[in-house]
Amino acid sequence: MSAVSLQIPEDAAHSLKLPPGRAEEELRREFAVFLVKEGLLDRAPARRIARMERVAFDELLARRRVPWGGSPADALRDLDTARAAAKPAGR
Repeated sequence: MSAVSLQIPEDAAHSLKLPPGRAEEELRREFAVFLVKEGLLDRAPARRIARMERVAFDELLARRRVPWGGSPADALRDLDTARAAAKPAGR
C-alpha cells in the first residue's frame, strides 16, 4: 500500500484554531490519537504518524484517557524496562 495524504480545504485550514505553523503537527497528533482510540491502529504505527517518541505518545494517550489495551504481561515488561532504565550507571 502506498502512503496516503489528506488535503484540507484552504478555508477550513484557515479556520483552524491552532497556533500558526503548528497545524500539521497538531493534526497528525489528533489523527493518531483518534486511530488508537477507535481501535483502527495500534500504538506503534499511530506514534509514527504523530511523529512522537514512545513515552511522549503514551503520555498524550493517557491525558486523552485512551485505554491502554495491553495485557498484564505487557505492563510487567514495561515496568521491568522502566526500572532497568532508571538504575544509575554502574549498578
